[in-house]
Amino acid sequence: MRISPPHDHFLQLTTKENLGRSSGIILQKEALSIMKTVEAQSSRENIEAGHLFRPTDANFEKLKMDRETALDQMWELIDYGLATQLFEIKYDADIGELRLVTFLVGLPSGMPLEEPYKLLIGRSTEHIYQFIQNKRTLTEDTWRNVLNQLADIDYKEDGPGDELDRLLDPKQFPLQPSQEMLKRSRGLIIDELASEAKVIVLPHIGFYYLPESEAANFLNIANEYLMTKVEPLAKAFDSEIRLALDRLFAPGTSDVEINEIEIIRAKVDTLYSFKETLKEQGFYAFIHNLKKVTEIAVKFAEVEKRKEVDRLLKVYMKMLDSQFDFDSRLLRINLEKDDEHNLVIVDLLRKNPKVLSAEWHDADAKIAVFVNNNQNNIKEINSLIYQNYRFTTEHILYLKAILELNEKELKPIFKDDEFVKTYGKNLQAVYFNYIPWFYKLFYFLGITPIVNSGYAKAKSILTFLQMDRQFLYQKRRENFFKKKLREREERLEKEKKQQLKKALVSALGDAYFKKNCLPSVDWLGMNYPAFSAETLEKMIPDFAFLSTTGKSIKPHSVILFPNSPEFESFNKDLKDLLNQWIRGEVDPPKEDPELFVQIRNLL
Repeated sequence: MRISPPHDHFLQLTTKENLGRSSGIILQKEALSIMKTVEAQSSRENIEAGHLFRPTDANFEKLKMDRETALDQMWELIDYGLATQLFEIKYDADIGELRLVTFLVGLPSGMPLEEPYKLLIGRSTEHIYQFIQNKRTLTEDTWRNVLNQLADIDYKEDGPGDELDRLLDPKQFPLQPSQEMLKRSRGLIIDELASEAKVIVLPHIGFYYLPESEAANFLNIANEYLMTKVEPLAKAFDSEIRLALDRLFAPGTSDVEINEIEIIRAKVDTLYSFKETLKEQGFYAFIHNLKKVTEIAVKFAEVEKRKEVDRLLKVYMKMLDSQFDFDSRLLRINLEKDDEHNLVIVDLLRKNPKVLSAEWHDADAKIAVFVNNNQNNIKEINSLIYQNYRFTTEHILYLKAILELNEKELKPIFKDDEFVKTYGKNLQAVYFNYIPWFYKLFYFLGITPIVNSGYAKAKSILTFLQMDRQFLYQKRRENFFKKKLREREERLEKEKKQQLKKALVSALGDAYFKKNCLPSVDWLGMNYPAFSAETLEKMIPDFAFLSTTGKSIKPHSVILFPNSPEFESFNKDLKDLLNQWIRGEVDPPKEDPELFVQIRNLL
């Protein structure tokens, strides 16, 4: 048995004929037997089907060789550059595990070896993706562990090892494989997995599948680290980053309706634009992975919004088709209602060729009006107004707006004398509301010229009233946006405080239960720059956190969870840990033991 590994030529193989001509080397009987089998199986068809020569005891027996002899001859074939070891990673769904299948491959006729190699790598990547999707779904606890590593400014891509580290261990191969093959294969697979939208790739740590429905939750968790550690440190080590982040969401620079996901996305995109700086200074891996989570969360939110809009649109279209409900047939949507879907649906209805639309200013709101683009439908609406709503409402004005805005399309309808007559009577009933009472007297006396002048006056009054209401609408919108802006600023401030609270809880848990240390004010400021002494001094009374020095915050003050039902489990675990420290069952932090007793008594 040879001790040193063979010189594996990887993809730079030759044939036994070329080898004989160039060096005069003639293969021994056993090596020739293996080589013929390898050559026969290294066809295009077998490569595509994955039926390559596998160096297993069963196959060696078919060649009437023991394992030691066969491996010795394989060594020779690899060293001469006649064959190389390749692999395919397969996923066994029944047991939920990945396994490495190794092959001995020769130079295939009519096909560069690069092709079968990439084919095997591509299939391996697909199998690993299936495994990640089924067995490595990201959980909240795992995500927090990952973030703890990524949010470390000195994060490096090393750890206990990922699935590829285990599978591509040289010991998994019959003979020492080509280091170039292992390195290149790992790189290609990592790149392919990283290009998958829903896969988080952390080399030498692990690969994780991100469910779309959980992306927003994971994004909010990551925001705790972004706010308290990454953002403050990134601002500190680069002034351009600080200026870019400070410009975000300044008064008057953004949409008042911006939500939490969009806020995080803006920060992440801004930081990602400085990726070269982050690669040098730290946090690139954090931002790179957070960008992927952000994109998934944004897309999922957009899909969910689209589903809701589509659902509402179907409801409105069904309403317009109604034969029994007048208010559905002459559909009105309040454009001043604070509903994020309203404007989208109104826009879609306006663009629908089966629907006619117009706008009308009521006394207290701007209204979008819709009817089905069907002249018989419009005639029926006109008749229904005459029968039921002529004297009690001004619904005819909505229909008037539709008819005037879509005059060219509805021109034929005015050739219907019955429609015109009914329409005139409907308008007449409304016009009398806007002119003095004596015009009714002239109407009954049949003095048409005077009555017509009254109608003209009513039309003029309605026109000016619409202009006045348009002005009032603009004022209401200004006030609405000012109010929304105030509410947004208040909401952002409130959400920021809640995020800081969550982040402080996470930081305390990290200190006590993972790093086995006491979270003093100094320690928190060093590890989580957002928690300055001034910030903690405000947060402690706001959220009832405890301090070993009471209300007076000192650099050595140790911060504790609040004494409230919400933190009962945290305090129980902390009490157990303190008892273990006091009894010496677990190595305690290098602090005065009396401090442990003091902390325990505060709980």
